[in-house]
Amino acid sequence: MKREEIFRNTEVLYLEIKGYVSYDLIKFVTENAGKRILDLGCATGEYSKKLTELGYNCVGVDINSKYVEMARKEGLESYVMSAENLNFPNDYFDSVLLFEVLEHVDDPYDVLKEAVRVTKKNILISVPNSTKFNELIGQGLTYEHMLESDHKNFFTKNELEDLLSKISNKFKVEEVVPLPLGVINLPLWLKYPILFLYKCKIIKSNIFYRLIGIVEV
Repeated sequence: MKREEIFRNTEVLYLEIKGYVSYDLIKFVTENAGKRILDLGCATGEYSKKLTELGYNCVGVDINSKYVEMARKEGLESYVMSAENLNFPNDYFDSVLLFEVLEHVDDPYDVLKEAVRVTKKNILISVPNSTKFNELIGQGLTYEHMLESDHKNFFTKNELEDLLSKISNKFKVEEVVPLPLGVINLPLWLKYPILFLYKCKIIKSNIFYRLIGIVEV
């Protein structure tokens, strides 16, 4: 394998992949967001595009000009802008999305403060989960996102809660996307029935891929 197949660089990754929208995160938005949304760190705009199709008014911003150019080609309102210095008035949006962003920035607190400034309802957050890292590494395993070369911050559930508590006393953090580690190395005839049991929550995992958070402002 090539190094770039293992250590992925998300500064260029989304130029090459399509269909990266998580429908669990879309559901998270539809259950919590207002109609006017800032997709902060929008990449090539796939979340903005899907939410626009669902009737939301989305504006995307990203520091990566190549990503913004691709989003604009899809007809999306998108701008090259720093997350720490948004060129929007106070309370301009109902909700701000920070999906897979805080792990990339130099100072997550500064990004959150700016997100608070431009929203009047809430901030919806997702980050890779590092809560069980030590347990996994003890088994010779790790989370996939540990291999992304441009990650600067790694959040456990407690650490994300501590960060969000600095900007609001109304927040919630959950672990989502359970990892069915019990199917590793099983034959296909046995793997799929066990995956079904995981899906039905008959078998439960205590290791989760993602953290989601909601901050009320």
